[in-house]
Parts: sequence; C-alpha cells; structure tokens
Amino acid sequence: MVSIYDIAKAVGVSASAVSYVLSGRAGKARISKEKQKLILDAAKKMGYIPNMAARKLSRRDSPHLPEIALCWSPEQHPSFLNTFIGILQDMTAGGQVREMRFTILPYRNGKLEELAPVLTANYYNGIIVPAVSENDVEFLKNADIQVPTILLFGDIPGYHLVTVDNYRTGAEVAEIFHRHGHRSVAVIQPVYRQISMTIAQRNSGFLENCRKLGMDAAVVTGRPGELYSNKIGEGRALAVEMLEKGTLPTSVFIQHDLMALGILDVFGRHGIRIPEDMEVIVYGNNESLEIHSPSVTTVQYPTHEISRECIAVMAELLDKPGAEPVRRILETPFVFRESCPP
Repeated sequence: MVSIYDIAKAVGVSASAVSYVLSGRAGKARISKEKQKLILDAAKKMGYIPNMAARKLSRRDSPHLPEIALCWSPEQHPSFLNTFIGILQDMTAGGQVREMRFTILPYRNGKLEELAPVLTANYYNGIIVPAVSENDVEFLKNADIQVPTILLFGDIPGYHLVTVDNYRTGAEVAEIFHRHGHRSVAVIQPVYRQISMTIAQRNSGFLENCRKLGMDAAVVTGRPGELYSNKIGEGRALAVEMLEKGTLPTSVFIQHDLMALGILDVFGRHGIRIPEDMEVIVYGNNESLEIHSPSVTTVQYPTHEISRECIAVMAELLDKPGAEPVRRILETPFVFRESCPP
C-alpha cells in the first residue's frame, strides 16, 4: 500500500508536507499551490488510499460514535438495506437510540470467514449478521468475537438473536394448502452458491409438514452456474421448465417475491388460472404483488420491525456489553389475497 513517505520521495518533499496537503491543511503550512498540485497528482497516480482509522483518531474535537459493522451479502434482498438505513435515521433523529456509525462489510454467502480478521479484531463496537449459509454458521460457532453480535437468523449459543421463526412459517404454508385440499404441491426457490439458512429453514418446515399431512411435495430451483438476467428472469425460466415437464402442482410456495412476478407472468400467458388451477403463496413484501391481477397472498417478512428491534437491541448492548444473549422472535403475518384465499 502506498504511504505518504512514498509520495514524499516521489515528489521530493517532506512527509509532513504530504500529510498537510492530503489532510486539507496545506494553507496552514503555507505550501504553495504548485507544490500542492504536484503532491495531489502523485497521490492520485500512485493510488494512495488514506488511513481513515488514523484520521478519525486524530480528530480530538469530534465526538466518539460507536462503530457497528453490518455484514452484507449481495444475495440479501435489497429492500432490507434501504429499510434498515431509513429506520436507523428515524430512530437516531427522534432520540430513541444513541447515534451510531455503521460500516457495511460485503461478503458472499459461504465466505463470511474471509471477514474473520476484521470481525475478531475488536475493531468494531458491535456486529450485525443477516441470513447466512451453513458454512458461515460453522465459522460463527468457532469464531472468537468479543463484541456484541446480533444474528438475524437461526440460533447460535453466545450470540444475540433478532429474527422470525422460518421453520414455523414453512409449516404453516403447508397446513394452509392441506386445508384447501391440495395433494400436489411445490416450493420454488432461487439458486444460490450456498442456500441461506432462512430459506433452508422454511423449506424444512414446509416439506416436513407436507410429508406428515400426506401431500406430494417437490422442490423447484435453478441449476447452479446458470446465468439469469435477474430474479424475475429466473422465475420465468423456472416456470417454463415446469410447463415443459408437464407436471404442474395445484399449489406453490414461492420463496422470493421478485421471482414470483416472473413465474406468474409465464403461467398467466399459458392460460393457467390463479387460484382456480393453482394456488400461490409468496414469501416477501413486494408491493407489486398486492396490485397484481389476481392479487397475491404473501408471507410478510417484518422488515421494519426487524430493523427497529435490531437497532434498539444494539443500542442497549453498547451500554451492557456483557449482557446475557438477547433472543427476540418476531411474527411473520400472512396477508391473504386472491391467489390463495384464507
């Protein structure tokens, strides 16, 4: 990594001069405009990246804000991040919780251990981890993380938990289809490099209850490595594949709201009537499903409630770092519409 000493050597000035220019204090040191430009051009050309941690430590006049790491995989639903940030702003502006500074740490499902040097170094005051895969769970079980860490999935001893009962949700969907007299059902899910624990938990609840209730249940998912334009395109591809096989179930549980839009589009264009020929329940909060024709029954992941509870719990834990693990299980309400009446 390029340092201020490398830049100083390249330009032929002192390291202190480079420090003054890069920190915006060149005027205080009476460094000429020409020399400032030489230093800035060299820093840009050499790919200099400022040490923000050191810069924050040097700002003695600025208030100390707790640093919270939000681990984030691109396979998470994008609406959650938008909602979380909005709720955080509302709660801090309204004085409901103390101010916190959040840093997003990107990772891929199954690769959370690549963040181990950061997560186990006590660099952050708190950590939040959304849904992960089995590999990531194993990493968390064995990781020596000393700061308050909130999981938004599953249950691992020693960690705090703010989540929903995904297994129960899947089991309830199976129960609804059974009450409606269905014998042939399916769960449709996106393809992932490694399936997230939340989807796996809903699948288990759904499939196990289907077996108990005597229903034939299939799992429909994409092929690993297959390229899809987006989740809607993936849904269209899976629906076409189901039609080509000619073994359509009479009810489906779709595990992703955007996939559902593609699936319903294909089924509608091929004359499959919803709910007469097939009942549909979708997991997700997409507002388009409410105005879809016919309107679609959904299981609502409580994005606002999860965000609010998670932020409140983290604020509490910052004041009580050694507190016993918190365990908050929120409800996932069903919103019944035309695709699967109550």
